[in-house]
Amino acid sequence: MTSLKAVVGCVTAEGFVSRYSQHRAGWQSASFQDDFAILTRRSGQALKVELLHRFIVVKTEGERRPWAVTTTKYVYEVANEQDDTIAAWHWHPVTTQAGDQARWPHLHAYGARDTLTLHKLHLPTGRVSIEAVMRFLIQDLDVTPRRPDRERVLEQHEQAFHRERTWT
Repeated sequence: MTSLKAVVGCVTAEGFVSRYSQHRAGWQSASFQDDFAILTRRSGQALKVELLHRFIVVKTEGERRPWAVTTTKYVYEVANEQDDTIAAWHWHPVTTQAGDQARWPHLHAYGARDTLTLHKLHLPTGRVSIEAVMRFLIQDLDVTPRRPDRERVLEQHEQAFHRERTWT
C-alpha cells in the first residue's frame, strides 16, 4: 500500500486508502478515499481520476518473499471536467463490469467516430500498472505533478512491479 500511495502522490494529495472485503472473500482494495481525485492540468482545466486496485495477500514458496500481493482486478478511469470519460483501463477476470464481458486487460477509449462506438470496444493492452497511468496523466494529459522526484518514484516502483509480478 505504501508503494501505491507514493505513486499516486506524484499527482495528488487525495487520500489513497485500503479497504477489506466485507464478505470474507479475502480481498482488499485500494482506491481514493472519496472514490476519485480531481487533478489540475497546466492549462487550468481539471481531470477526474478513479483508481480501483483489488488484490489479495498470498503465502509464497521458493525464491520470493514469504508473502506476495497478487492483483485480482483493476479499474483506472480518467474523465474531463464535465465528467466525460476519456479512457478507462480494465482488468476483471473473475467478475465483470456491468455490460463488459472481456476478461483480459483492455482499454476503453472514448471519443466520437462515425463508424464506431469506441467505448464499447475492448482494445487489448496487456497488464497496465498504476505507474504507467500516472506517467500518462503527467506526460500526455499535462497534469501538474506534485513531486519533483516523480520520475525516480515512478521508475523505482514500476521496476518493482515488473520484477515481482507473476503474470504479464
